[in-house]
Amino acid sequence: MRVSSRQCRPQTIRRGGAGYDKRMGRRNFGILGVLTRDIGGMPAWGLGLAGALTICLAGFFAATTTAAHTPPPYTSPKGASSPSIPAPMPFVVFLGDSYTQGVGGGGTTWPDLIGSKHGWDVANLGLGGTGYIRTAGMDGCGRETCGNYAQASTEILGTPQMIFISGGRNDLGLPVPKLEAAADALFGDLRQRYPAAQIFVVNPWFDDDPPPTSPDAFVAALKKAAKSNGVAFLDTGQPLLGKPKLISSDGIHPNADGYHVLADAVDQALRLAATGKD
Repeated sequence: MRVSSRQCRPQTIRRGGAGYDKRMGRRNFGILGVLTRDIGGMPAWGLGLAGALTICLAGFFAATTTAAHTPPPYTSPKGASSPSIPAPMPFVVFLGDSYTQGVGGGGTTWPDLIGSKHGWDVANLGLGGTGYIRTAGMDGCGRETCGNYAQASTEILGTPQMIFISGGRNDLGLPVPKLEAAADALFGDLRQRYPAAQIFVVNPWFDDDPPPTSPDAFVAALKKAAKSNGVAFLDTGQPLLGKPKLISSDGIHPNADGYHVLADAVDQALRLAATGKD
């Protein structure tokens, strides 16, 4: 019986996705067998191709999305200057009596006026009824106890670049040597505590009437104490003398206009001191 060559050719059938050699009686685990394996009705090579295509598409869309949402780099406008942090305002402390505190001004004070003009950070420690020696209570400063200028200086917080001491009218009539000693001790203490600060002493002010006692000896004592401690003395004169329109209804303290006049007087004295013509 003649057997055709086709009948004698080894046949490979699929079983479980791997090639099966009927003649050899074993599975074909070669590369071809793996690629031709059925997985869920689809050959393995088809699933591999689909997976690779999916990965490529995901990478493409991720790159496109990232590029679309990445903001462009910042470029400053042509000619624009770089941003800078403004320098802090000079910290300036004011010690004094009710004239420094601003009694009668309706919220206007000469320290605030001159500080606003020059861009200062003002700390006003003025207390009514006080002086280089004098202390005060509820009637003078509105507190149970208010110390003199030296005691008030202990309330300074931070490191001031400038310190103004203005007042003394409440000390008028006390022994001049004691006033000079108190002023000398205060100026020396401030100079030691704040060696880099500019310290200014302003002469005592009076209202529109002449003072009952001449302040000349007292003013001379303040000048002497200031000079011995390297402190500048600002002699503003008496800007309110003979000008009742600058005095408030209490007849003692300046009104708002009066405080503007005092601020201008101090500012002028500062300019003169800067030129050495005080």
